[in-house]
Amino acid sequence: MTDEATAELRDDGTGWQPEPYVLPRLAAVDNLATALFGRGLNEQAAEALARAAVQPEDMRRKLTDVNLLRVQGGTLHIVETRLWSASVVAHPANPREYGRRSYALGGASAALRILPEPESVPGRSPELHIRVPHPNDLAQRLDDAKERLVKENPLADDIAAEGVLQPLMVVPMMVCYERAPNRPVTLLITADGSSRVSAVHHLLGYRPSLIAYDWANDVRKVRREVNRWLRLVQKQGWDALSPAEQGMVRALTVPARVVVGFVPDARAGVRFHIAVRNFIGLTHIRPPKPYGSAVENEAKGDAVLDSLAEPTRSRPARITPQEKRWFAGVITEQEAAEEGFSPHQDVRTAEIVRTVLGGGTGTARRVNEGIRSLTAKQRPEHEDRVDIAVELILRPVRTARNDALPYVRPRRAVLQRAYRLPEIKELPADALLEGALDSGRTLEELRDAALKEAAEGLGAGGRLGVAQTELAVKATYYMVTAGTMALQTEGSGAARAQDSRSAVGVLRAMLSQRRGVIQAYEVVRAGRLGRPLLEVDEDGALVCTNDGEYRELTDALVRHTYNGEALTEAIVGLPAARARWATVTKSVHNLRQAMSAMESVPVYEGGGSLVKREGWDPPEIEETRRHLDRISRRLADWADRFHEQYDEEGQGADVDALDVGEL
Repeated sequence: MTDEATAELRDDGTGWQPEPYVLPRLAAVDNLATALFGRGLNEQAAEALARAAVQPEDMRRKLTDVNLLRVQGGTLHIVETRLWSASVVAHPANPREYGRRSYALGGASAALRILPEPESVPGRSPELHIRVPHPNDLAQRLDDAKERLVKENPLADDIAAEGVLQPLMVVPMMVCYERAPNRPVTLLITADGSSRVSAVHHLLGYRPSLIAYDWANDVRKVRREVNRWLRLVQKQGWDALSPAEQGMVRALTVPARVVVGFVPDARAGVRFHIAVRNFIGLTHIRPPKPYGSAVENEAKGDAVLDSLAEPTRSRPARITPQEKRWFAGVITEQEAAEEGFSPHQDVRTAEIVRTVLGGGTGTARRVNEGIRSLTAKQRPEHEDRVDIAVELILRPVRTARNDALPYVRPRRAVLQRAYRLPEIKELPADALLEGALDSGRTLEELRDAALKEAAEGLGAGGRLGVAQTELAVKATYYMVTAGTMALQTEGSGAARAQDSRSAVGVLRAMLSQRRGVIQAYEVVRAGRLGRPLLEVDEDGALVCTNDGEYRELTDALVRHTYNGEALTEAIVGLPAARARWATVTKSVHNLRQAMSAMESVPVYEGGGSLVKREGWDPPEIEETRRHLDRISRRLADWADRFHEQYDEEGQGADVDALDVGEL
């Protein structure tokens, strides 16, 4: 484990510190059991819930004013409280296993068959009932389910940091046996939250079968287990506990919505177990549509900025309120200029990248605190921080493009890959940043510093220097957001075999050479002026094509120039073909721009589009469409030939697609 990772793990300024719970008096437990029995629960269920309550007096008071939760077919009566984790087990017939269940009708052996679904107890009591062949069947199923859920939905690290945040839906369930004389046992199961409670048991080292068949029948053992943790905290104090012990104490209790009543709809006549199943379906099978990763990263971005701008008892704020608004993109260009911020988007990008991704472990902790405030993820990965930084960077771009997904999506993906450049994490928080407030450093000085680092061999088979990294970050912004992207995919199909380098690899190769540094400088200079990105030689002079035109920077050009071969010299093979393909894609891009320009011609000054109102001469349209159709068929032939060749070779490669349909 690295020193940085160790520092993050031992960060004592984060994580939830539970209130100092005390073991409840037995008289309070008995009073709650009596109150629950009075609401219609049977004696065993009432006692199980009362023993599980962390604060039985509080739960008893809430019984006089329960919450109502509508589900399909009826209304659940809910009390929100905290329960001891040693009193709750996962749903033994967890719906999450539906996809892998072994059914008797299909020939499954008895040892592999599923447990029956719980049913309602007679009457209107909010309890479930399950009949299993033998106690061993249920014990094995509970332990197996825990191990599987912990593996498939690992939440232990998150819960160790913040405890369980969302309440579990807890229901009493009586277990009876077909082939054993054992007395029925009443368990508290999670109608929703089996993954969370399994993670809790994993942290505490509990076997669910032990809870079900040992502790459930002996209240003294549960109280003894709880009390040893309460005494440890009382004796040593919270700050003296190890990180692992703090995580266990956070998992000692769980928030719960305990079902204490059920009223079916008069016409539906739905039984209690059906209502519980409907609730599970609404939560997991028919949940609301997810926001999506981009929206999630937007929300995390605001949370991270809040964390960076908020001072703590031991650390000052990392950014000012003005910087927070600039990073968030909520101020106008004029307001940003009045605050002294650079008008150039690459400077804002570099500031965000250094703040969110660099600056050492101290800044990383602050960023992680913001992420944890929404996700409770104990140790967010560097990739999480990169995705958040990119979303903040793209806010003005998305607005200017009216959030056009075909434009934004590929650029988001490439920026996310490019800004995983490892050197970014090592950018010092106090390094001079060109264009930043009170920096005084010019773009030319940044270029010269990067040239010096390249001359010293930095980046050649190793890490880029600080100036090279800053210039790479800034040039990448323009190379990715340009109309014709100069840094696109990481290769596909035959191109992948020719150049399998990632965006990070291309950037490092580019900035490790003198010509690449000069090119990156020219990219930033042209980007700030709103000009096309053009190729330059080692002296910064523009390079011309055979037709005498300036060569526009493309992904193919960048990759081949900084791969040991000059694309301008290639006349045969894939390098030459990729150069011609770059011309094809540029022509398509120019055609689309020409179409837009034609549509913008008004009927009269201030009027609507002439062609949208009047149309255009059909013979001229047909002739142009014939040319486009022939081009489209030729492109399709190339794609078919590619697939035929690589399917025969068993490589199953993809092909770069030219979307002529958008014309």
